[in-house]
Amino acid sequence: MRLLQPPQRPTTQPPNQPMAFEIPQADKKYAYVQSKFTEIAQRYDLFNDLITQGFHRLWKNEVVRLAGVRAGDQALDICCGTGDILQRLAQAVGPQGQAVGLDFSAGMLQVAASRNLGDQTQILQGDAQALPFHDGQFNAVTVGYGLRNLVDLHQGLSEVYRVLKPGGRFVSLDLGKVTMPVVKQLFHFYFFTVVPLIGKALYPGEDMFDYFPHSSLSYPGPEALKQMLEEVGFTQVSFKNYHFGGSVIHLALKPG
Repeated sequence: MRLLQPPQRPTTQPPNQPMAFEIPQADKKYAYVQSKFTEIAQRYDLFNDLITQGFHRLWKNEVVRLAGVRAGDQALDICCGTGDILQRLAQAVGPQGQAVGLDFSAGMLQVAASRNLGDQTQILQGDAQALPFHDGQFNAVTVGYGLRNLVDLHQGLSEVYRVLKPGGRFVSLDLGKVTMPVVKQLFHFYFFTVVPLIGKALYPGEDMFDYFPHSSLSYPGPEALKQMLEEVGFTQVSFKNYHFGGSVIHLALKPG
């Protein structure tokens, strides 16, 4: 396994956060998310286990299953974080294939590099909005809870489309939109009140755990993301909701 670290994109310091949390905009968001994910990297998997009661592991298994990768394939996981989806992809492609993980957080990549990922795995630091790969390089691209963090979502989806082979698959796991009235209220309380408390119990004073729920407010719902994927050029776009829509998996195919 190789860990590559190209020169980092110039960043600016995030602004001081007001009492009512606000998502930083444009390059300030890039800098904020990049630095904050590094700060929470060591306990990020534990945090996910606690807030999803371990269900995120089952959903990530489903992501890799839907990606349809086989032995000898090339697969890419963008916004790979600590490498839990990447590890599953590496097992699926086997020694004759290649699994690549890309993330812009050095701290997350350090955790990913500590996994037993095998020689067929490559990890590199980079921007999902400017993927450093050839056109049509991968059989599948996956992402888990990462699209919300992109400054330009349309550009990120266009890059995914570009690096996929004709007939390749893109699978995204992210937050959805709970619509059932009573469940929506309960989910809002849990996500905006309980989840930050869990995060701050692990990292006292860390406002990244306020960012997580607030980042869901402007993120497109399942139907809107489906439409965006189709506008980029994907076909046969479908999605499935989990936990009443709290999380959702999208599957999209690049025409062959």
